Amino acid sequence: MIMANRTSNPSATRVTRASAAVARIAASAERRTRVRLRELCDEVLASYRVARGRDPISDADRAAAQAMLAGLMPGR
Repeated sequence: MIMANRTSNPSATRVTRASAAVARIAASAERRTRVRLRELCDEVLASYRVARGRDPISDADRAAAQAMLAGLMPGR
């Protein structure tokens, strides 16, 4: 039986697996730094929720925003 692209060197397999793990971690970190893409996704999801007749802002988010604004507003 012929096995293509297989190596009999176990240390090479470990290196390949380690490289794959590092690549997954790097991709995860990169995903967290794509701020504009994340904002676009949030905007698309909000538009979808509005189109479906759902309020895009949850009651908990609204209450948190009102509490934050109350702390920022002078004289209230």
